[in-house]
Order: sequence, then structure tokens, then C-alpha cells
Amino acid sequence: MRRPYKKHIVLINIGYIPVKDWYRQIPNFFAHLKNIPTSEQIGTVLQRHGYTRSETVTEVIYRR
Repeated sequence: MRRPYKKHIVLINIGYIPVKDWYRQIPNFFAHLKNIPTSEQIGTVLQRHGYTRSETVTEVIYRR
């Protein structure tokens, strides 16, 4: 059985944005990757920069 997709979002001052949009705003954090990163790879970088990860059944939220 296939796992349900979890939406990955980042909580910032203006509200929630998808992690892919956060990646597009700050691409220099991902210079070491050769391809477009997955949501999990973006989340790993977020955690290195002080964000905490909380997970529910349908979404993964990164916040400071």
C-alpha cells in the first residue's frame, strides 16, 4: 500500500509557504546538490539552520 503524500510547509513571518518556494528564495543553501532537491532534502537543510520539524498525518511543518 502506498503512503499518503505529506505536504511539507515552512512557517515564516508572513505565514506558511511550501518548502519548494522557500528553496526557490534561498537557492545558495543547496549549491552542494546537483539536482533539484526533494522536500525531505530541503527539510534537512532547514533543520541545520535552526528550524524544528513537527509532523502530522497530512503535513510536515518546519518552524523556528
